[in-house]
Amino acid sequence: MMMRRVFSATVVAAGTVIGLQAALWSSTVLAQSNSRIYRSPGSSRQTAQPSGSGGRVGQQAPLALEGYCPVSIAVQRKWVRGDPAYWSVYDGHTYLFATPEAKATFDADPARYVPALGGECVVTFVKTGRRVAGQIRYAAIHEGRLFLFASDEAQQMFLAEPARYAKADLAYGGYCVVCQVGMGKAVPGKPEIAVVHKGLRYLFASEDQRRQFLANPSRYEVKASVPGVAVPGSGSRTPPAGSSSKPTAGSESKAR
Repeated sequence: MMMRRVFSATVVAAGTVIGLQAALWSSTVLAQSNSRIYRSPGSSRQTAQPSGSGGRVGQQAPLALEGYCPVSIAVQRKWVRGDPAYWSVYDGHTYLFATPEAKATFDADPARYVPALGGECVVTFVKTGRRVAGQIRYAAIHEGRLFLFASDEAQQMFLAEPARYAKADLAYGGYCVVCQVGMGKAVPGKPEIAVVHKGLRYLFASEDQRRQFLANPSRYEVKASVPGVAVPGSGSRTPPAGSSSKPTAGSESKAR
């Protein structure tokens, strides 16, 4: 007997909440947002650069978004199944795409399209410091970014107070860690120059700093997993999520 589960994904854009309903079967998905049926792909983290297209989907990197195309979600606001012929690996996950054009769009700027915190629940992260996987049935798009939540309760908490959680994955409070470590300067990073590493989003002042990070991420990466108390490689404290405070060179804190 074919089992049916109904879930909703909420889109939050420009202050407007729009409900998207979808009915999920074992082998098909009906997305009511565009009234088309998408066949499920076959069953199936390289950090800095996306890779691969055509042939078999990599077996060692977990499938992200249950095979849905991240570009379709971000650009079209539609849950469209990806085609296993078009795939990339980014930050340890395999992403499938609906078209080769969607894959090329993703590969040009993957940090723009991957879900916040690598698909883990930002609400759980902020409240407990734990990294817990989110689910596509509990999803929201806020300021152009996709967020997945561990439960309906977590989703509702985010929708009620998005400013508290939306920057939970932002490393170093959005300041350029390469500038901090290399020059001892607190320089704000640019959202359009970003890398997602182990689920955290790093912003850089220029493409040169981004390249330096990619060449040696272990030198710069956050060393703890609790928002607001992470210790960078230079010993600087990460400002709390959403904080505008500048990182202070030489200060340290331990994860609680």
